[in-house]
Amino acid sequence: MVLEIITFVVLGVLFGVVTGLIPGLHPNNLFVILFSLIPMMSFIPLPHILAFSVSLAISNTFVDFIPSILFGAPEEDSLLSILPGHRMLLEGMGYEALFLTVVGGMIVVILTVSTLPIMFYSIPFIYSSIKPVIHLILMLVVFWMVITEKGGKRIYSLLIFLLAGLFGFIVLSSLPSEQTLFPGLTGLFAISTLLTSIMMKTRIPEQKIKRDTEADWVRGGIAGWLAGLLAGLLPGIGSSQAGIIASQFLRAKHKEFMITLGGINTSNIFFTFVVFYLIGKTRSGAVWFISQIFGSLTINELYLVIISGMMSAFISVVITLKLGRFMVSRIKNVNYTRLTTSTIIMLVCLVFIFSGVVGLLVALTGTFMGLLAIKTKIKRSQLMGFLLFPTIMYYSGFGPYLLNFLFL
Repeated sequence: MVLEIITFVVLGVLFGVVTGLIPGLHPNNLFVILFSLIPMMSFIPLPHILAFSVSLAISNTFVDFIPSILFGAPEEDSLLSILPGHRMLLEGMGYEALFLTVVGGMIVVILTVSTLPIMFYSIPFIYSSIKPVIHLILMLVVFWMVITEKGGKRIYSLLIFLLAGLFGFIVLSSLPSEQTLFPGLTGLFAISTLLTSIMMKTRIPEQKIKRDTEADWVRGGIAGWLAGLLAGLLPGIGSSQAGIIASQFLRAKHKEFMITLGGINTSNIFFTFVVFYLIGKTRSGAVWFISQIFGSLTINELYLVIISGMMSAFISVVITLKLGRFMVSRIKNVNYTRLTTSTIIMLVCLVFIFSGVVGLLVALTGTFMGLLAIKTKIKRSQLMGFLLFPTIMYYSGFGPYLLNFLFL
């Protein structure tokens, strides 16, 4: 029994590695496919399916930083890492950026396991306390994002936030998420960044294979753990929104922020399972898949989630660092202009495959907005209005009124 569960943990890790390395292939897509295959999986014991699902989700949170840092290819959960992560790559610190995300992931694993008894009692209270005012918290975050810009950039910052916000609100409200989320984020953050790199004739310097010991690991890790709790607890708040909240309140340096981002993704997965056990809410594709099979979790099944998550996290650390070291050490030998052009072509093809012509139009619009943000030299985080603005509308209850106003 134990050996079989370990086998399914390893199998889940391998599937998570694949989904992490391929931009656009989110674990949620895989869980939808697996759901359609449930009748064919009746011979597999339920604990094995649970261990596999948890391991897939956890391993993905580690590995998906590799393409976002090295190639600027985003998933929603790791898109904020494009900004400081890709910058560190261009400073010869690509491996260090990846290492910091791994550190963040491991810190939250330790924090989550050690605080689990406290979470059992506090999560229902936190959920009921924060949910009514989450839109006010997000509005405060947006206000802080704008006023921290310098001088005249505040006006540009507000305009671009609202522009990206309306763009996100319109496409997310009127089109299926598979036609909007990946294309929109790809245009806003990835393609615009890569096109700018081509125009500036950017070159990747020699990469230093070192592991940072100077950043404040504890501060970054705790911030990631808390933000992951928020993302795992509340509907409509993903890792990206939680990352924005953490970045604005912490005002962390790039290195600490990479630790925080790594922590958010991993803690988010753990907390979605804990939240499902405590209050029956599904906040991730993995939990949704499990809810369709199990209905609810027992305390023993939750323990299996924690044990499987810990095992997969340790395995994923080794795989992520080995893969990252291999890819980073060879990226300098690649013609960066060709690599960037190839990455753009690959992203466009993936957008078309996953989202069709509509997705291409969404990505094109997002690209123009991303280039506008770069041209005005404001913080690229203002483009997160694409997700923050619709979330604020949802929680404030103004979403339907705005839809009617826009005739959608």
